[in-house]
Formats: sequence, C-alpha cells, structure tokens
Amino acid sequence: MIFQIQPLAILFRNKENSTTLLSRLQAGNRSAQKEVYEQYFGAMVGVAMRYVRTKEDAYEVLNEAFLQVFKSIKSFNEKGSLKAWISRIVFHTAIDHVRKNLKYQEMNLVSNEEHQISVNNDALQKMNLNEIYKCIQLLPENTRAVFSLYVIDGYKHKEISKMLSISEGTSKWHLSNARKNLQKMLNKITNV
Repeated sequence: MIFQIQPLAILFRNKENSTTLLSRLQAGNRSAQKEVYEQYFGAMVGVAMRYVRTKEDAYEVLNEAFLQVFKSIKSFNEKGSLKAWISRIVFHTAIDHVRKNLKYQEMNLVSNEEHQISVNNDALQKMNLNEIYKCIQLLPENTRAVFSLYVIDGYKHKEISKMLSISEGTSKWHLSNARKNLQKMLNKITNV
C-alpha cells in the first residue's frame, strides 16, 4: 500500500472544507447534500452490496440510508469521520432491509463437522479479490448476510441472531451453508 503525504496547507484546507461542508449539511443545504451523496456513494455501494444481492437493492438501501443521514446530520458529533458515520448508517439500513425482506426458516443446529469445512489455500491464492467477491454475491441473500456479518464484520452468532431476528442455530446453519457453497464454487473455478 502506498501512502501519499500531503502538504500541511492541503490538510488544513481539507479540514476547513469539511467543517464548512458539515455546517452547510446541518443547515439543510441541498447542494451540500448532493456533494456528500456524490462523494460517498461509491464507497457505500460496497457496504450495501455485502448484504443485498442486486445493485437495485443496494441503491434502495443507499437512498434510505442517505435520507437518514440528512435527517439526522445534526446528531453527528464529529468524534469520528463523517465517512465512518455514514457507513454505520448504511450498514444498519442494509441489515434492516435484509430483516424486512427475507423470510428466515428456523434450522436445526448443524454438527461441528459441518462447521469445520476447510478451504484449499492454493485455490484462494489463484483467485483475485473480485472472483471471491463474485462467489460471495452468488450466495442466497440470507446466507450471504450471515456470512458477511460473521466473517467480514466480525459479529458473533448471538449478535447476528438479534440483528436479523433469527435463532443462533439458524445463524450457524447459514454460515455453514455459505462455507459449503463457497467451497464448491472455489473448487469449480480453480479446477477449470
């Protein structure tokens, strides 16, 4: 990773611009809202796509999330970055979308052997990040949501079960199912 060092004047100007932008946002300025939407939209699509299947669903989530951002911008406390705050709102909006739009069935706990599916590291080394991401996107929505929450975001099954209103056993089943499906997909891609 390459780090770019900016001159001090640019850093101060960016800080000043972000403070001005924030005050314009808090005043309800439409051009400031458009600026923030355009600035963060691309990064937030990635957050939304971890939990929804289509770009249309991701755009729906983003529109709801940005509406929430603009409604609650006065509560932004500036302790963290605006991008992280927006990302958190997009995350919660995506989880709400999954919760509203998916019907989860209660599943029995799977045996421990099913949780211990190994992935061939050689197969992963032959693949690039986009290929792995495409495989994750092919998972069923509920399974992908649990997989993303557990593996990518680091939540525990107890937390996932509360977020998605499912049992811990169902969360574990979806994770196991995701691992099995991903293993099959990875094997097909690397054996071609």
